[in-house]
Amino acid sequence: MSSHFYIILTSDSGKTCRLPIHRKSFTVISGMALLTLAALVVSSSLTMGLLGTNRHYAQKIGHLNEQLRHSTQLLARQQQNSEQLKQQMSLEIANLEMAKARQAASFSEEKDEIIASTVSELNTRTEYIKEVMDSLGLKIKRSSYARKDSGGPFVPSGNSEQNQLMVKTDKYLETIRYTPLGKPVPGSISSGFGSRLDPVNNDGAYHTGLDFRAGKGDKIFATGAGIVTMAGWNGNYGNNVQIDHGNGYISSFAHLDRFRVKKGDRVERGQIIGLVGSSGRTTGAHLHYEVSLNSKTINPEKLIKVAGVTLPAPRPSIKK
Repeated sequence: MSSHFYIILTSDSGKTCRLPIHRKSFTVISGMALLTLAALVVSSSLTMGLLGTNRHYAQKIGHLNEQLRHSTQLLARQQQNSEQLKQQMSLEIANLEMAKARQAASFSEEKDEIIASTVSELNTRTEYIKEVMDSLGLKIKRSSYARKDSGGPFVPSGNSEQNQLMVKTDKYLETIRYTPLGKPVPGSISSGFGSRLDPVNNDGAYHTGLDFRAGKGDKIFATGAGIVTMAGWNGNYGNNVQIDHGNGYISSFAHLDRFRVKKGDRVERGQIIGLVGSSGRTTGAHLHYEVSLNSKTINPEKLIKVAGVTLPAPRPSIKK
């Protein structure tokens, strides 16, 4: 086998040309050409792959940019809405504060009117109570028992008209609380205060209290607040309860059947202190009731009248 082969080239004029090529050189050149072609194919494949990858990433980047643009727009709208909501809430808060201020001013005016009306009414009633009690000879002062078992720091109340009236009213109410007023039993009076015929021997006598009609076992009520100084047998008075009300007043309840209090008890007006009986010097069941002022018996009827006094009707309340 020849080590050469020829490439014959023919021209348009019919001439031929023979180009001898060495077989080894041709093999080398062919191999190089094939390697070059393979390299071109591989390079083209890689280039196409890279182009595809780049196209994919470009699309992904474009999608992400679109999402970012949408998110930015959404965030801007949310910020705008938040700002509007904040302004609206600030406006509502301002309106509420104004309404609160107007309401407080209205309440203050109404409170002042109510206080003024109440003070005027209280003053009228207080003066009426004072006039009634003065006309009956009752002294208006505080009971010594009202100041027992109390204390605390001294805080001046001030000199305002309301404070002065409250102090005066408290003094009157306290006086009333500790003054023996009203009836000790519901029954009527069977024997008055002063001169009378003694029911036992029919001789002339001086009655130091009032006798009330009542049945055995009827309830007897304290006529004022105070301290029980006696709850026991007391000679002709039989079973006797005595209450010290302070301010010189002492009330006495005689001929009881049973006691409902004992010595040393603190009682309030209307509290049950015993039951009606006929113990001691009596002609039958009834209640003998006495009141003494500064160790001298007085007619309890004027105190009973005070309890029955009707105060002036209150004026209509202010309405807006």
